[in-house]
Amino acid sequence: MNTGRAGVTRLEPDLPEDGNFVSRLADDLRRHAGLWEKYSGGPGDEGTATWVAERMRAAGLSVEAQAFDVPFFTPMVCRLQCGDAMAEVLPQAPVVTTGATGITARLAPVHGAHDAAGAGGAIALIIAPYRRHAAIWLPPIGPLVRAAADAGARAIVIATMGPSGEAVALNAPADAPFVAVPTAILAPRNLEPLLSAAARGETATLTLDGIAGRRPTANLVGRLERGPRWLAFSTPRTGWFDCVGERGTGTAAFLALIEWAAMRYPDHSLFALNSGGHEYRFGGAHRAMEMAPGPRDTALWVHVGATLAARDMLELRDRSVVLPSADPQRMLMATEPLLDAAAAAFGGLSGLERPQPVLSEAGELSVITGRGYEKAFAVLGVHRWFHTREDTLDKVDARLLAPVVLAHMRLIEAAIPD
Repeated sequence: MNTGRAGVTRLEPDLPEDGNFVSRLADDLRRHAGLWEKYSGGPGDEGTATWVAERMRAAGLSVEAQAFDVPFFTPMVCRLQCGDAMAEVLPQAPVVTTGATGITARLAPVHGAHDAAGAGGAIALIIAPYRRHAAIWLPPIGPLVRAAADAGARAIVIATMGPSGEAVALNAPADAPFVAVPTAILAPRNLEPLLSAAARGETATLTLDGIAGRRPTANLVGRLERGPRWLAFSTPRTGWFDCVGERGTGTAAFLALIEWAAMRYPDHSLFALNSGGHEYRFGGAHRAMEMAPGPRDTALWVHVGATLAARDMLELRDRSVVLPSADPQRMLMATEPLLDAAAAAFGGLSGLERPQPVLSEAGELSVITGRGYEKAFAVLGVHRWFHTREDTLDKVDARLLAPVVLAHMRLIEAAIPD
């Protein structure tokens, strides 16, 4: 165990001494992956909540569940057909269904705002600009969807152009659909045959048939009361598909950090939030803030965000090679009092070397800082397979995650010295 004095930089933080740190992270990543899809309120969410609550209690925290409702959809048929071309699609939540017969109309490609006016009476096929997409309300997708709907499109299909070639599920508001017409997501690899059929004048049919409704999920709120000053941790639990890179890395880090902090800071009270409803505009975090310690009583808030570490990929002509290094498309956000210490703590970690001010709507951190917490930070990554079916266990490596968790510990120690 390392020792040090206030104001003296430590080479490594104090760690729990039971077992191998990397091995424990690897075990937690495997456990998370084995619980399958993490849609809010589904079996994977419930199983993950049970596991996380057990670990929080084992670290000494009392755990309370705060339940609330979120949308869900059980699909039967979800596809887009144009002439002989047909592709499965992801229904955009909250889902506006078409019924079994679907909606039939011409297919109107939309590359930009100038095309949207021509989507009236059609199924608008939005070819989103190439990037790592995450939410339907954000540019560039949000304005294009609004423009197509305002022009009178009968339905909308979004081709999420990006590095995976897969359909990218998009976070959305929880209370109502983003637009009032059936909307779906198309994998870019399936785009060309549909565009060719549309160019020949073939009509298209979009079918989103299934059962839409609402069901409960929950925030887990943990507390360990030991002193007047609080150290707060939070991480979302839910997401699209298995989300091992997006959610699994954060869950493993969250568990490691609260277990470490319970030993490292015996004079501090701990608050730990494991939130549901993340994919619905961070709904769980908004609800849970009323249960958190006040800003004046909180020494530091550590938000464990998305994709702390996922594997990168080399694209080589007609093949791809998954690399043993971390995808650098991640950022470290911190409030102003922590920026210098954050740069020192995370130095040498790709994408995290230059801390950024807190961005609005980039995960839950802005929800937290918006309530007046002056010392807070989070890592947020959008890896290659983010929000796709391919965000699975093979995309992560505990050896890449461990240095990021250690960097969190270094920054905590800088913010709360002995």
